[in-house]
Amino acid sequence: MPNHRVIIVGAGLGGLTLAQGLRLRGFDVAVYERDPHPDARPQGYRIQLDEPGLTGLRHCLPERLFQLCLATAGSPPARISVRGRQLQPLADRDATQGHHPDAPRPRAFNRPTLRQILLSGLDGAVHYGAGLLDYQEQPDGTVTARFTDGRTARADLLVGADGVGSAVRALLLPQARVEDAGLRLIYGRIPLHGASAVPSWVFDSIFTVVTGGPGHPHLGVGPVRFGSPPDTAGAAGQPPVVLSPVEDYLACMVGAPADHPALPPYPELRRLDQRALHALARTVLGDDWHPDVHRLLELWQTESLFPLRISTAAPVQPWQSGPVTLLGDAIHAMSPVLAMGANTAIRDAGELAQALSAAPGSTAGMLEAVRGHERRMIDYAFSVVESSRRAGQRRVGQR
Repeated sequence: MPNHRVIIVGAGLGGLTLAQGLRLRGFDVAVYERDPHPDARPQGYRIQLDEPGLTGLRHCLPERLFQLCLATAGSPPARISVRGRQLQPLADRDATQGHHPDAPRPRAFNRPTLRQILLSGLDGAVHYGAGLLDYQEQPDGTVTARFTDGRTARADLLVGADGVGSAVRALLLPQARVEDAGLRLIYGRIPLHGASAVPSWVFDSIFTVVTGGPGHPHLGVGPVRFGSPPDTAGAAGQPPVVLSPVEDYLACMVGAPADHPALPPYPELRRLDQRALHALARTVLGDDWHPDVHRLLELWQTESLFPLRISTAAPVQPWQSGPVTLLGDAIHAMSPVLAMGANTAIRDAGELAQALSAAPGSTAGMLEAVRGHERRMIDYAFSVVESSRRAGQRRVGQR
């Protein structure tokens, strides 16, 4: 069994998936997260996992946890729909288009539930309140990291899974650029329990975009109806997994170009309270949208709202590989238009875990596996970044 020690910086979906995959293969793993606890800040609600993400989870999770993921996921119709502001159909495509016939069908997950499952069994391995300060490569090929809580850690490999504002990327690849995609979102949810006023068309697809056209505002909606209530499914496991109760809901977001006249600069947008965000979304959309759109905004759960700035990574050239690497948004942040950000981060985790476990036991063998993985990741991930950019430009006016 491998006995290499791996430090993962960042306890998001990609970092936790990698931690599970490496632990499953006998690695000594420690995760360091700058947030003081798992629920310190809003991290979103619904995410869609397609074949890359579901395959990555299968490669990394113990079978009981993988099955729990599936049990708590929803399976809306596997279609992506685009409608005009009066709900006229503009595009409709099969979300499994191009997938192998035996590939798993797309599913809708509640992000906090998925993260709770990914944390299961990692007790003692995840350290909160520990942002990365810096790292130093050692003469023996290992790496030593220093953290904001005062501790240091030494490992054979350090993986930056710390998101768009990655401290690891800033040290490893200071030339790598993450660009403002020119989009702002106000993101929230609509509880479905007792919400008879929710229009039926929102359930026809796994995700629907209602667009005013490039350069204009848009609305995005995606249902999350659980296969089994998360708390019930977790309690039934052997051993049980404690999952927070969550009712079915509709993820609902209003987006607009950053230069929309109603939008303040992003620092000001972040300071708005939730009532102000709700009012701003109504102003951004205006009055000339279908009544169903305004009905959805009336049903929005005001206390669930938070703003987002969309970023996208500029392409990078292969770099000199060593005992530090990156995955997910830390290296290839992308527009959410194609719902491939989390998918690609989890794919990274699955492929890196497999590559490391197949490598010879020496440090040199491990680093050769990292080098090969980085080359493959740059190829597949940045093609998705570019596809997401083009789709965002075409649908919602992304830069």
